[in-house]
Amino acid sequence: MKVRGIIMAEIVNMVASQRICDFIDVNEVSYVLDIDYEREQFPGLVYRIAEPKICILLFRSGKAVATGAKNKEDIKTAFTMMRDDLRNNEFKLYDEKDIITDYHNIVVTTDLSDQLSGERLNLTSLVFSLPFQYTEYEPEQFPGLIYKNPDLNVVYLIFSSGRCVITGSKTYADALKAEEKLKEDLSPFIG
Repeated sequence: MKVRGIIMAEIVNMVASQRICDFIDVNEVSYVLDIDYEREQFPGLVYRIAEPKICILLFRSGKAVATGAKNKEDIKTAFTMMRDDLRNNEFKLYDEKDIITDYHNIVVTTDLSDQLSGERLNLTSLVFSLPFQYTEYEPEQFPGLIYKNPDLNVVYLIFSSGRCVITGSKTYADALKAEEKLKEDLSPFIG
């Protein structure tokens, strides 16, 4: 996304969770809501929502984890739809006022290619310019450079095209700070 010529990180995934009860029988949920559940393969039930397209993992502990959202409103909508579905089928949940949403990870992408003057980012040179203990680059294993920033608690995936993925932020504001820090760290390599 660009705003007045400034590249801004675009949210591509959010992960959030809620504790909706102390215990829920996921076998019964699977039966009542006609949802496939294979405990041998995964301990959580996969509750899928078509619109917004979000997947919620529901565990026996009463914890629900949503993934696939692009904004907080979609997270809120998805959790509400799931809770309403469960309540309408007489599953006992906490009161709405007692349910808190925790945001664990916001994944964003940014594109610095327009600052590369048509060139590609030299990841081999970059790996020697960034703090060595926080970088991994094995092009035969993965085409991007992995750069961990311990101060911001984020991980960057940097590709030679200038595209970057930033993961680990808890808020969009933190993701934007991480994007700015990345631009600062890459400034010798980009226009």
